[in-house]
Amino acid sequence: MIREAHIKTLSKYLPAKSLQAVCDMIPRYGIHLEVTRTRASRHGDFRYDPTCGKYHITVNGSLSPYAFLLTFIHEVAHLVVHKEKGYVEKPHSQAWKDTFRCLMMSLPLEDIYPDDILPHLLDYLKNPLATADRHNALSRALGSYDSYGKKIEMTDDISHIENLVAGDEFIFREKRYTLGTKRRRLYLCTSVGNGRQYLFSPLAQVKKIKHDDK
Repeated sequence: MIREAHIKTLSKYLPAKSLQAVCDMIPRYGIHLEVTRTRASRHGDFRYDPTCGKYHITVNGSLSPYAFLLTFIHEVAHLVVHKEKGYVEKPHSQAWKDTFRCLMMSLPLEDIYPDDILPHLLDYLKNPLATADRHNALSRALGSYDSYGKKIEMTDDISHIENLVAGDEFIFREKRYTLGTKRRRLYLCTSVGNGRQYLFSPLAQVKKIKHDDK
């Protein structure tokens, strides 16, 4: 049974009407859930520790509640497939797609997701990709909410990475970067602070630095 303190913590990250379902899943599947800092390369992951037989799921704490829930269920689907089939299956096989879809559809999606996300989510669930970032309409809809579940008000200086040009400087999570080249679907950007390079989603929302701000 999940502790009251853990339920209170989870309520900060999940849509209210999904909280009970998630709290039921955690003990049912023996999940150790960790909320992590932002990771540019992934929203969450699933690991199985054979030495102790524990299932470990991590989810980025900076996600909106709607993206947090989607990511959590994505990883639970990996767990369920692993329990049933082991590592024989490819990570995002048809078995994973079917399991993920079934888990999502077991939730009261119409009560959980806003009207500007729900239709794109249902379209995505017809044939789930390895990441929702690859479904542009859903990714845009999820990205329009902040980590508190509030709608983000777009302003003239807020832009998606894809709307910038190479060489533009921008601020992301209070750090400055320079936009570089596109690598397949992601953009390679350089940190002005330490010179390291990072990959950004084309739909990442950033603050463009104007010439008079430099």
